[in-house]
Amino acid sequence: MLLSPALPSALAPLVGTTDFDTELGRLLDTLTTAQLYDIETACVERQRTYYGRKLVTALRLRTRELVADRETDSRWPVVGVVFGTCEWENGVFWETTGEVRHLDGTRSFVDLDFEDVSGLLADLSGTERPCGGERLRVDLLTGDVTVS
Repeated sequence: MLLSPALPSALAPLVGTTDFDTELGRLLDTLTTAQLYDIETACVERQRTYYGRKLVTALRLRTRELVADRETDSRWPVVGVVFGTCEWENGVFWETTGEVRHLDGTRSFVDLDFEDVSGLLADLSGTERPCGGERLRVDLLTGDVTVS
């Protein structure tokens, strides 16, 4: 069970002060292990949602640029992007090369290694913790970001 909604308002006056870490630590020390896991799960989910929304926005912009610059196999708008994984010494991450799906059904493989996109893919790798072979699917029509 998560903390009551009163907690954020109780901490609000402390945010940005030197007492925040102390007070948060004091409150966290009163929780059970199950409550701490619930908080961790809620925080990771919020991060995932935040990074996912930002990734959708960045991909909508970048894929429009790629289509306009004729760097894709179709002139139709991009409606989805799928990323695979790559493995580095420090873990598994989402690749920056993606398979883009156009409105006409054409699929193009393009390098999406733009600073904003690659940074968000790295951030999502930290929250999603992908395994080799998984796919990150970004639907640019609905804004859905899923892993399969």
